[in-house]
Amino acid sequence: MQSGHIDILMKMGLSLNEAKVYLALLKKKISQVGEIAALSGVPQKMIYYVLQKLMSKGMCSLIPGRVKKYKPTEPGVGIGSFITGAQKQIDSSKKMLDDLEKQYEIGQNETSSLECVEIIQNTTTVAQRVLSLERLSTEEVLSFNKPPYAMSERNLEELYGLKRGTRYRSIYQISEARNLIPRSVMEMYREAGEEVRISESLPMKMMIFDSRILMFALEECLTPPENFTAVIIQRSSLINALKELFELYWSHSITVEEFREQYKDSISPENT
Repeated sequence: MQSGHIDILMKMGLSLNEAKVYLALLKKKISQVGEIAALSGVPQKMIYYVLQKLMSKGMCSLIPGRVKKYKPTEPGVGIGSFITGAQKQIDSSKKMLDDLEKQYEIGQNETSSLECVEIIQNTTTVAQRVLSLERLSTEEVLSFNKPPYAMSERNLEELYGLKRGTRYRSIYQISEARNLIPRSVMEMYREAGEEVRISESLPMKMMIFDSRILMFALEECLTPPENFTAVIIQRSSLINALKELFELYWSHSITVEEFREQYKDSISPENT
């Protein structure tokens, strides 16, 4: 019996025993209760209850007689009804999502101008918020780029932004630039148009979007990873102050070419 099939059937709404019994029924055209118990591994004292549940869901039928027998409903019908129901639910969910997105946009436009500080948590939530802010940025995105990273996959929003003319400037730490994986990621964005500098160290993990929105990580909250906490600030003089800090670090950081020259003896061949 394939555990993968059982997992899928359970996600469709069947219990573990219902999934086991249905898969056992499929092995024969008609089965007696004892056979079903042996094939499914479900105790015989529970079989009648499970079979009744499957019958109510249209997944098997009873063949009456001196000895009760059961016949499975063909998968295209028995499971097909679940798939049809799931598809309807997906379609309804997509429509709801569209409606809620519109409602969210209206709400954002009506947000009070006094509301300028927001705290978000969870790695996935932080990553999605970064992507949405990048999507809305048309002028420049600045970043102190240091671990840990909220995104484990390629940032397509940055690549799209670079193509449409948004300027990206990122400062990486030397410790990261000397590692193979971070360096390969850095090189990919650099080849796409990101301007890169490298610093001995960075004071914080932060991004500034179009000089209007600041996002920075609370580093004391980064362990464990799911506690990733970020602060988003709008309409604050702090943004200008941290942008000046970025420019100061930018002016004192080295280029990728200078980094390669200075650290060529300590970088292994595979990292060059």
